[in-house]
Amino acid sequence: MNEKKVASSKRLSFAEDLIENLPIGMMLLDKNGEIVRMNKKQEEASQIKREKVIGKTFPEAFPRTLEQGLKEPYSKLLKKGVPFDIIIDRYTPQYYSKVITYHARGSSFSSRKYFILLHEHAVELGQEKRLVEKRTKELQESKNFLESLIDSSPNIVISTDLSDRVLIFNKTAEKTFGYMEENVVKKKIDFLFKEMPFNFKLSRENLSILREILCVRKNQTTFPASLRVSDIKNTSGKSVAKLFLLSDLTEKREMQERLFLSEKLALYSELMGGIAHQLNNPLIGVVNFSEMLLKEMEDEDPKRELAQTISRAGKECLRITTSVLNCIKDPHLTFSKIDINEVLRRSLEKLKDQFKDNLDGVTITSKIDPTLSPILGDGIQLEQCFLNILANATQALPKGMGNIEIASEYYDIRKEVKILFSDTGCGIPKENINKIFLPFFSLQKAPENTGLV
Repeated sequence: MNEKKVASSKRLSFAEDLIENLPIGMMLLDKNGEIVRMNKKQEEASQIKREKVIGKTFPEAFPRTLEQGLKEPYSKLLKKGVPFDIIIDRYTPQYYSKVITYHARGSSFSSRKYFILLHEHAVELGQEKRLVEKRTKELQESKNFLESLIDSSPNIVISTDLSDRVLIFNKTAEKTFGYMEENVVKKKIDFLFKEMPFNFKLSRENLSILREILCVRKNQTTFPASLRVSDIKNTSGKSVAKLFLLSDLTEKREMQERLFLSEKLALYSELMGGIAHQLNNPLIGVVNFSEMLLKEMEDEDPKRELAQTISRAGKECLRITTSVLNCIKDPHLTFSKIDINEVLRRSLEKLKDQFKDNLDGVTITSKIDPTLSPILGDGIQLEQCFLNILANATQALPKGMGNIEIASEYYDIRKEVKILFSDTGCGIPKENINKIFLPFFSLQKAPENTGLV
């Protein structure tokens, strides 16, 4: 054997040895796509003896691989010599079941008579990737759960950075303050409070202390709230943010006021019942003696009119005290069918009789619906109520001028009768609107103004 043949034989042997011991799987295909060579690494990776696939086309030997994303690149390689380099994640091999990551590369020789396929099975890479995906999914689910938990909290939850700029503004905060989260994020939190109760620099002394503050809504109205501020720390114990937990106290305060008012009303009812009971007996005497006096007086007696006035006044007072006592026992005991328009007319007559000095220059207009049917109610109490409302109207008017309007109408939507009073007086200050039914409350300082309706 001459030297050239020996050298060629050595090169061939070296090439075959190199191919056989490549650290990557390799297959050599002819122009028809038949597998003519497979190295040891490919045999190990495929877990199939090379004798069982050599001589077969790649689609015959590895159809599952083509189905999982290699069909088109493989076809272009054989037909047009187009090389490919792709990675298939979650790849299931042809001859065993195990989800792995598959890296495939293909190229043709310059003669286009042979093609080479290089394959890598990266089990660890696939596992790491799937682990990262799993952790990412878990973190996202945890984030979504936390956001849902914060948004579903009945309390106002606000988080800020260490410079007091808003980071989190939950749904309850949006509903209570009237701002959307995107409108407050990165803004200083102090615009949400009427007065800063403290400078929010957390320390051992003020950490998580419950405080009451006055908050400001978007429409500039205020509401009371309890506030607790906490420090948010990272895993190394360093402060990274602040957590503001607020609870709207509006409803609680209203309930406390209603409870206080009901207790006061119960006390006033007991007091009024006692007074009415004590007045009842003397009034009976006044009425009886005035009646006896009238029987003994002649019709032309000049003092008879005075006696009649005493009798009428005594009977009126007796009616009122009796109504008060019955109303305290059971309000419905005093109910009967009444003409509400007639009650209004009686109230107007008493107003003109008792407050005639205050009515000079005052115009009173009545728009009474004559078609109103009788209603169930306490005529005496309603008459006194209307009289007090009208008396308050006259006191609110500038002396000698102004208008008072009275109207009755049927409110068809709610099937009820409405009595409307209006005047051109100074009106009721907003801060006193919620006190109009509070007994003994009056802005008039004169002794005769008791604040009782």
